[in-house]
Amino acid sequence: MNKKYNYDKESDSLFIYLEEGEEDSFEEIAPGINIELDENGKIIGIEILKAPRFMERDKLVEWFDI
Repeated sequence: MNKKYNYDKESDSLFIYLEEGEEDSFEEIAPGINIELDENGKIIGIEILKAPRFMERDKLVEWFDI
C-alpha cells in the first residue's frame, strides 16, 4: 500500500488507511468519525466525515496534498 489516505472532495471526507483489507463494517466513535473494521473486527482505517470541521482546510492541503 503506497498511499495511506484518500480525500474525497465530493463528500469532503478523509479516509486514513491503517491496514490493507476489505471493510466489513464500521463503528462511529464520535460524531463524524468512524473506524472501519474488517471481517475479523480488526481496525483497518479511520474515516473523518466533513474533515474541515475537525482541522483547518489549509492543514488538510498541506498534510494530505489535496
